[in-house]
Amino acid sequence: MDTNLRASTPSDTANPVAHHVRVALVTVAVLATVTGALLASLWVASFFLYACLRLNPFHAGVWGWPDALLAWHDGLMPHGGRHLAGAALLGVLVAVGCPAMGLYSLWDRSGRRRLYGSARFASEAEIRAAGLL
Repeated sequence: MDTNLRASTPSDTANPVAHHVRVALVTVAVLATVTGALLASLWVASFFLYACLRLNPFHAGVWGWPDALLAWHDGLMPHGGRHLAGAALLGVLVAVGCPAMGLYSLWDRSGRRRLYGSARFASEAEIRAAGLL
């Protein structure tokens, strides 16, 4: 085994600044995505909580669910625990799960190979021509 051969993958040691910039951009993009998902799930959880409390859900805003959680913790909403838990679960599932399922369905479809020909039953003449009868 000859270990003096060059690797086939290019190394990032030639330009370390570009590597750090790339890592910083990826980190900022991930943080922005996580922050957006958190805000979306808070809004959706507030929407569902207001709807199950029979209030107008479009007035919920982003901080409706955290305010209700603090009120439940302080004893101002003694029977609101199930509503809070259900709203939080639905908020996370809708705000994070739906985009994740959409991205997965796009990714899954892109790797499929195309089928060629038509799906039909072969006639007896075609079976005989193929030498199967």
